[in-house]
Amino acid sequence: KEVTQMGVELINDDSVEADAEMISLVVDALKASGVPKFQIAIGEAEYFKGLCEEAGLDEETEKQLRAFVSGKNYFAVEQLLQDCNVSEYYKEIFLRIADIFGNMGSLTEARALVKNERSVYAIDRLEKLYQVLKLYQVEEYISFDLGMVSKYHYYTGVIFKAFTTGIGNAVVTGGRYDKLLGHFGKQAPAIG
Repeated sequence: KEVTQMGVELINDDSVEADAEMISLVVDALKASGVPKFQIAIGEAEYFKGLCEEAGLDEETEKQLRAFVSGKNYFAVEQLLQDCNVSEYYKEIFLRIADIFGNMGSLTEARALVKNERSVYAIDRLEKLYQVLKLYQVEEYISFDLGMVSKYHYYTGVIFKAFTTGIGNAVVTGGRYDKLLGHFGKQAPAIG
Protein backbone atom coordinates (compact mmCIF):
# COMPACT_ATOMS: atom_id res chain seq x y z
CA LYS A 1 0.00 0.00 0.00
CA GLU A 2 1.35 3.42 -0.94
CA VAL A 3 1.88 5.89 1.89
CA THR A 4 1.33 9.57 1.22
CA GLN A 5 3.24 12.11 3.25
CA MET A 6 2.48 15.78 3.51
CA GLY A 7 3.89 18.68 5.46
CA VAL A 8 2.34 21.90 6.70
CA GLU A 9 4.28 24.82 8.15
CA LEU A 10 3.24 28.06 9.82
CA ILE A 11 6.17 30.46 9.69
CA ASN A 12 6.86 33.78 11.41
CA ASP A 13 4.44 33.37 14.31
CA ASP A 14 5.61 32.21 17.74
CA SER A 15 2.25 32.57 19.49
CA VAL A 16 0.20 30.00 21.36
CA GLU A 17 -2.54 30.79 18.84
CA ALA A 18 -0.27 29.57 16.02
CA ASP A 19 0.34 26.33 17.94
CA ALA A 20 -3.40 25.86 18.40
CA GLU A 21 -4.09 26.61 14.75
CA MET A 22 -1.62 23.92 13.65
CA ILE A 23 -3.00 21.32 16.07
CA SER A 24 -6.63 22.09 15.16
CA LEU A 25 -5.64 21.76 11.49
CA VAL A 26 -4.36 18.25 12.27
CA VAL A 27 -7.70 17.41 13.92
CA ASP A 28 -9.61 18.72 10.90
CA ALA A 29 -7.37 16.82 8.46
CA LEU A 30 -7.75 13.54 10.33
CA LYS A 31 -11.53 13.95 10.54
CA ALA A 32 -11.72 14.84 6.82
CA SER A 33 -9.60 11.78 6.00
CA GLY A 34 -12.18 9.56 7.64
CA VAL A 35 -10.01 8.48 10.58
CA PRO A 36 -12.71 7.33 13.01
CA LYS A 37 -10.85 7.56 16.31
CA PHE A 38 -7.65 9.41 17.15
CA GLN A 39 -5.85 11.26 19.90
CA ILE A 40 -3.24 13.99 19.74
CA ALA A 41 -0.62 13.82 22.46
CA ILE A 42 1.10 17.14 23.17
CA GLY A 43 4.45 17.57 24.89
CA GLU A 44 6.80 20.50 25.42
CA ALA A 45 10.52 20.35 24.57
CA GLU A 46 11.34 23.26 26.87
CA TYR A 47 9.98 21.40 29.90
CA PHE A 48 12.57 18.66 29.41
CA LYS A 49 15.37 21.12 28.59
CA GLY A 50 14.62 23.15 31.71
CA LEU A 51 14.64 20.02 33.84
CA CYS A 52 18.02 19.01 32.38
CA GLU A 53 19.42 22.45 33.25
CA GLU A 54 17.95 22.27 36.75
CA ALA A 55 19.57 18.86 37.28
CA GLY A 56 22.93 20.24 36.07
CA LEU A 57 23.26 18.00 33.01
CA ASP A 58 25.66 18.96 30.25
CA GLU A 59 24.64 19.07 26.59
CA GLU A 60 26.04 15.62 25.73
CA THR A 61 24.26 13.97 28.66
CA GLU A 62 21.02 15.75 27.71
CA LYS A 63 21.37 14.43 24.16
CA GLN A 64 21.87 10.85 25.38
CA LEU A 65 19.05 11.18 27.89
CA ARG A 66 16.73 12.54 25.18
CA ALA A 67 17.41 9.48 23.03
CA PHE A 68 16.77 7.08 25.92
CA VAL A 69 13.59 8.82 27.08
CA SER A 70 12.35 9.10 23.47
CA GLY A 71 12.92 5.36 23.04
CA LYS A 72 11.29 4.63 26.42
CA ASN A 73 14.50 2.86 27.54
CA TYR A 74 14.14 3.47 31.27
CA PHE A 75 16.96 1.12 32.24
CA ALA A 76 19.34 3.19 30.12
CA VAL A 77 17.92 6.42 31.62
CA GLU A 78 18.58 5.13 35.12
CA GLN A 79 22.08 3.90 34.25
CA LEU A 80 23.06 7.15 32.51
CA LEU A 81 21.91 9.28 35.42
CA GLN A 82 23.70 7.00 37.88
CA ASP A 83 26.92 7.19 35.83
CA CYS A 84 26.63 11.00 35.84
CA ASN A 85 26.12 11.08 39.61
CA VAL A 86 22.73 12.75 39.29
CA SER A 87 20.95 12.93 42.64
CA GLU A 88 18.21 10.43 43.47
CA TYR A 89 15.73 13.31 43.48
CA TYR A 90 16.34 14.09 39.79
CA LYS A 91 16.64 10.43 38.82
CA GLU A 92 13.13 9.89 40.17
CA ILE A 93 11.80 12.93 38.29
CA PHE A 94 13.31 11.86 34.96
CA LEU A 95 11.87 8.37 35.38
CA ARG A 96 8.53 9.80 36.49
CA ILE A 97 8.00 12.23 33.59
CA ALA A 98 7.50 9.26 31.29
CA ASP A 99 4.31 8.50 33.19
CA ILE A 100 2.94 12.04 33.20
CA PHE A 101 0.25 12.02 30.58
CA GLY A 102 -3.44 12.69 30.38
CA ASN A 103 -5.61 15.74 30.93
CA MET A 104 -4.94 19.12 32.53
CA GLY A 105 -4.22 17.38 35.85
CA SER A 106 -1.05 15.97 34.33
CA LEU A 107 0.19 19.53 33.78
CA THR A 108 -0.40 20.34 37.45
CA GLU A 109 1.61 17.25 38.39
CA ALA A 110 4.43 18.19 36.00
CA ARG A 111 4.57 21.75 37.37
CA ALA A 112 4.96 20.43 40.94
CA LEU A 113 8.10 18.49 39.97
CA VAL A 114 10.20 21.44 38.79
CA LYS A 115 11.61 24.64 40.23
CA ASN A 116 13.13 26.27 37.14
CA GLU A 117 11.52 29.09 35.15
CA ARG A 118 12.03 27.42 31.76
CA SER A 119 9.98 24.35 32.67
CA VAL A 120 7.32 26.37 34.51
CA TYR A 121 6.97 28.64 31.46
CA ALA A 122 6.51 25.53 29.30
CA ILE A 123 3.65 24.38 31.51
CA ASP A 124 2.12 27.88 31.45
CA ARG A 125 2.23 27.80 27.66
CA LEU A 126 0.58 24.37 27.50
CA GLU A 127 -2.20 25.60 29.77
CA LYS A 128 -2.77 28.62 27.50
CA LEU A 129 -2.66 26.34 24.46
CA TYR A 130 -5.39 24.16 25.92
CA GLN A 131 -7.60 27.21 26.46
CA VAL A 132 -7.22 28.19 22.80
CA LEU A 133 -7.82 24.59 21.65
CA LYS A 134 -11.09 24.69 23.60
CA LEU A 135 -12.12 27.68 21.46
CA TYR A 136 -11.49 25.49 18.38
CA GLN A 137 -13.66 22.84 20.10
CA VAL A 138 -11.04 20.10 19.66
CA GLU A 139 -10.20 19.43 23.32
CA GLU A 140 -11.75 15.94 23.19
CA TYR A 141 -8.89 14.88 20.91
CA ILE A 142 -6.14 16.33 23.13
CA SER A 143 -3.98 14.77 25.84
CA PHE A 144 -0.69 15.87 27.34
CA ASP A 145 2.47 13.78 27.54
CA LEU A 146 5.41 15.41 29.34
CA GLY A 147 7.46 12.27 28.70
CA MET A 148 7.20 12.92 24.96
CA VAL A 149 10.71 13.96 24.09
CA SER A 150 11.66 14.10 20.46
CA LYS A 151 14.97 12.64 19.38
CA TYR A 152 15.30 15.76 17.24
CA HIS A 153 17.11 18.50 19.15
CA TYR A 154 15.74 21.36 17.02
CA TYR A 155 12.29 21.40 18.63
CA THR A 156 11.93 24.48 20.85
CA GLY A 157 8.46 24.23 22.31
CA VAL A 158 5.26 22.32 21.67
CA ILE A 159 5.66 18.89 20.11
CA PHE A 160 2.78 16.64 19.14
CA LYS A 161 1.90 13.23 17.76
CA ALA A 162 -1.43 11.89 16.56
CA PHE A 163 -2.31 8.25 17.13
CA THR A 164 -5.18 6.10 15.91
CA THR A 165 -6.27 2.52 16.42
CA GLY A 166 -4.64 -0.28 14.48
CA ILE A 167 -1.42 1.58 13.72
CA GLY A 168 1.62 1.20 15.96
CA ASN A 169 3.25 4.50 15.10
CA ALA A 170 2.10 8.09 15.10
CA VAL A 171 0.17 9.06 11.97
CA VAL A 172 1.11 12.74 12.42
CA THR A 173 4.13 14.28 14.10
CA GLY A 174 5.11 17.90 14.47
CA GLY A 175 6.20 20.71 16.68
CA ARG A 176 7.67 24.15 17.13
CA TYR A 177 11.17 24.83 15.79
CA ASP A 178 11.84 28.53 16.28
CA LYS A 179 15.60 28.41 15.56
CA LEU A 180 15.84 25.86 12.75
CA LEU A 181 15.16 28.21 9.84
CA GLY A 182 18.07 30.40 10.97
CA HIS A 183 20.41 27.62 9.79
CA PHE A 184 19.00 28.16 6.31
CA GLY A 185 19.29 31.95 6.26
CA LYS A 186 15.95 33.14 7.67
CA GLN A 187 15.49 33.91 11.34
CA ALA A 188 11.83 33.07 11.88
CA PRO A 189 9.82 31.12 14.42
CA ALA A 190 7.86 28.22 12.96
CA ILE A 191 5.64 25.28 13.74
CA GLY A 192 4.87 22.41 11.40
